[in-house]
Amino acid sequence: MRHFGKMLAVAALAMISYSANAELAPQWSKGTMIGNINIGAIPFGSSVSLDYVLVDEWWKGHFSVGGEFDIADNDRNNRHYDNYKCTAIGVTPRATYGLNITPEFEVHATVCVGFGVRTWSWKYDNVRYKENDSFVLWNEFVGCRYFFNDCFGVMAETGYSNWFPEFRLGLNFKF
Repeated sequence: MRHFGKMLAVAALAMISYSANAELAPQWSKGTMIGNINIGAIPFGSSVSLDYVLVDEWWKGHFSVGGEFDIADNDRNNRHYDNYKCTAIGVTPRATYGLNITPEFEVHATVCVGFGVRTWSWKYDNVRYKENDSFVLWNEFVGCRYFFNDCFGVMAETGYSNWFPEFRLGLNFKF
């Protein structure tokens, strides 16, 4: 998990330096791809997603489809078990409707439904146990994005997820 976070930080710094001299252009034209890198809390997790703008002029906004890959790590001590830990990975298709407030700023609602896998481990009476399971994953978020220039922006999302972080902050990259 630590290596993944370091890779996200390096990618973000590279894109910031790449986009420092770019000019602002309309963000939500049909065919545009927006990459998102997020870090969330409660539980701690990260997500990487890609949105493809399918419809760019629909009720003063845009409609995009894409996919999302999530990783969450839930370490905590339980009163019955020592060293209780759960790690989950999820893959979901993603649909987003964004309302264009200005050319740089939009608010959006996102729905994701997909598949997740969890690994549980704990220690009880000095015996280590490990278990895996799978689950249906769904995320429902509302958020906003602000682009500083044609290539780079920031985002925030909050909402409901049955496993992954319910509040997250991130970076956007336009392709």
